[in-house]
Amino acid sequence: MLFVSGKSPFSDITPSVYEFFTASNEIRSDVEICHCNLRDENALGFTEVNGDEQFIQIHNDLTKEEHIKTILHELVHVTQNEWGVNDETEREDEAYRLEEVLYNNYCASLQGVH
Repeated sequence: MLFVSGKSPFSDITPSVYEFFTASNEIRSDVEICHCNLRDENALGFTEVNGDEQFIQIHNDLTKEEHIKTILHELVHVTQNEWGVNDETEREDEAYRLEEVLYNNYCASLQGVH
């Protein structure tokens, strides 16, 4: 189940990005995506496991493209956490590679939707 908190100019599309991702990737955890100010952390997003929930923080001042890519990137980490992928280099390489593919597929899925 998805929970969305915090505010960003694009928080309203967060559920559709999550639904797009979970249409082809199983997520067993509850996921909370919190839009917050990560400027001091110098990051676009983080994922952490908190019991049965995975908590994603997304910087609240991103462009629309960055917002979508960051959510997709962090959702890849959610699945990696569930599969027990712990090697940091492997995790980031896969997440950066898949965020591009997923972003392009997400945008393509919106073609013709008004």
